[in-house]
Amino acid sequence: MTESGAPYLLQVRNLKKHYVSKSGFLGRKNPVVKAVDGIDLNIRKGEILGLVGESGCGKSTLGRSILRLIQPSSGNIVFEGKDILSYNHEQMRLMRKEMQIIFQDSGAALNPRMTVGEILGAPLDIFGLAKEEEKERRIIELLELVGLNKAYVNRFPHEFSGGQKQRIGIARALAVQPKLIVCDEPVSALDVSVRAQILNLMKELKHKFELTYLFISHDLSVVHHLCDRIAVMYLGKIVEIADRDKLYRNPSHPYTRTLLSAIPNPDPELKRERIVLEGDVPNPANPPSGCPFHTRCPYRMDRCSAQAPYLKQMGEGHSVSCHLVDTSL
Repeated sequence: MTESGAPYLLQVRNLKKHYVSKSGFLGRKNPVVKAVDGIDLNIRKGEILGLVGESGCGKSTLGRSILRLIQPSSGNIVFEGKDILSYNHEQMRLMRKEMQIIFQDSGAALNPRMTVGEILGAPLDIFGLAKEEEKERRIIELLELVGLNKAYVNRFPHEFSGGQKQRIGIARALAVQPKLIVCDEPVSALDVSVRAQILNLMKELKHKFELTYLFISHDLSVVHHLCDRIAVMYLGKIVEIADRDKLYRNPSHPYTRTLLSAIPNPDPELKRERIVLEGDVPNPANPPSGCPFHTRCPYRMDRCSAQAPYLKQMGEGHSVSCHLVDTSL
């Protein structure tokens, strides 16, 4: 667990990413898809913040917007006290050294025409971190750091298993010694046994290099194992954020309760009722009025469809965006 007094490494303020459809129908106004719709998020130095939610809720878009791999529509991204959303191309290129990403599809993220040595050597070349013998030594060091044999240096990505490819992706992210790593569902495509190995490796590397992670996942059991705090996202918005143990023992938003009720519970003292949601996730191009979750919420009130809630502080480090918080549901 990170210390609560640690300084903020990243502060996201009212971040939005809206996509405008290229085609309207019969002259109608083009629909706007609100993939990320006014996110506020703080990550302290040395912390692992988990970001969870159903597929299509905007988790990956948020992670890539923070890194400016996708250009946000508006908002502020403050990294170490500086708003990087105002950075030009060259400033942002240099910032890549501080902020890296581990992709979900490790196979697609690795160039099939490059050897492992070339893949790991590329960031060292781009930022001028090592040359010749020092570069070769650093590549071998990176391979051994993630549990791969140095003999693999001249092999191509197709010669590796999924778990080994993800280890290469982790090594590439570590090559430039970043401060923040966005982990975009890095273990979702792996077998259970391999998944545990990769998670333990990431935790070990986090402590060894004092890394900070934004860990994106749809698997709450994985997030509970790895993360210090958890933010729950629904239809482009954060609906609840809390310390890991607080969230698991006292989920306050109905959506969070639903997600937690779907996972196996190893604690016999912690009783949970299985909650099945009605309907499908609304179309982000035509979101419901008021609370975005009210169309599926089993506890909805008239107020929910008319007025959008905002994140309210329930206790130290625990915020919830729900009108039902006032009624002590």
